[in-house]
Amino acid sequence: MAEKLILVADDDRDLVTALSIRLRAAGYEVVGAYDGVEVYEVAHERKPDLVIMDIRMPAGGGFDSTDRLKHSLSTRSIPVIFLTAFDDEDMREQAQSLGCAGYFRKPFDDVEFMDSISKLLGS
Repeated sequence: MAEKLILVADDDRDLVTALSIRLRAAGYEVVGAYDGVEVYEVAHERKPDLVIMDIRMPAGGGFDSTDRLKHSLSTRSIPVIFLTAFDDEDMREQAQSLGCAGYFRKPFDDVEFMDSISKLLGS
């Protein structure tokens, strides 16, 4: 079976690198994006199996980017997990209204986070 591809989208390049290392160690292929425009472009080009996305990013944050992905025929079925520094109930509700598959606050519990990914990807 081919490796599952995960798109990690965050303007914090160090976080993208750290998550990429962790996800690759777990057997996933990883590609990064650093702003909302890049998320949309990479998602359409690579068709990831999952997007892990920050809420606050330049050029279209996580909510706008998710909304755009969900309104595109070629990316609407890709699950999105939000990974954010914000633990605001309104943000959680907005994420749920966009159909997010998960919401994790930084710093996150590694075991819970990786379990969630594994369950979503059936791996």
